[in-house]
Amino acid sequence: MIDYAIWKRGIGSGVVAGIVWGWLAMLIHTVTGISPVEHSILYNMFPFTIGGVIFGILSGGLLALIHDRLPFKTSFGKAVMLTSLIWLMLHVGGFLLSLIDSGRYHYSSREAVHGLILFVLLGGILGAVWQVRNRGWRV
Repeated sequence: MIDYAIWKRGIGSGVVAGIVWGWLAMLIHTVTGISPVEHSILYNMFPFTIGGVIFGILSGGLLALIHDRLPFKTSFGKAVMLTSLIWLMLHVGGFLLSLIDSGRYHYSSREAVHGLILFVLLGGILGAVWQVRNRGWRV
């Protein structure tokens, strides 16, 4: 049975973590140049915020649903594991799509590692926000 209070808290934590993560991802993209953005930071603020919120809701909602079933003791470890698994599923999906139409998806190990690092960062932020919200503090 789903505890809606925990699920709501997970989605809320995901939204907060997603916004922070989206802004950090935009800055990391700009600084590293591995996956460069085409426009200015101000222009990309809205799309990266919305993208961060989407991934945050997905990650936070899943974390709330399966939190007790994940193997780590801390919420930080559980969140990092979960977001790494989400990255792995997306990565495998992209690989399978490249087998269907190789002209649409070009594998780049630099971008793959970059994406993994960003998803680990999302998990770290989500785990930290989750721990703060479950202690009764407000973010």
